[in-house]
Amino acid sequence: MTKVLIVDDLEGVRRMLIYALEDDYTLCQAANGLEAIERAQIEHPDIIVMDLDMPVMDGVEATRHIKANPLLSGTKVLAVSGQHNSEKSRLIQDAADAFIEKPFEVSDLVEAVRRLALK
Repeated sequence: MTKVLIVDDLEGVRRMLIYALEDDYTLCQAANGLEAIERAQIEHPDIIVMDLDMPVMDGVEATRHIKANPLLSGTKVLAVSGQHNSEKSRLIQDAADAFIEKPFEVSDLVEAVRRLALK
């Protein structure tokens, strides 16, 4: 089964995504970018749903670390953000495999994860 790491600093968002994805994927979660790197090294997820706006370490930096790790570089990253600035745009082009903008419909995010799982 495809393993998905959900990374968001808001527990309510993580719970919502777990509820939406739990029937079709093996899930793990992290509350910030630093935790995401640590969990990814342990869990080796196939897909990471990565919020870009988080404390401790944001999703931009965490994605760069993950993609630079030879053991994790093939992990697909779905970037999620409510703010669309040039730094995030560059990340989307350089490292993330897909992007979804907040606010989003849960069904759209589920479909984006499904598409990444099929790649």
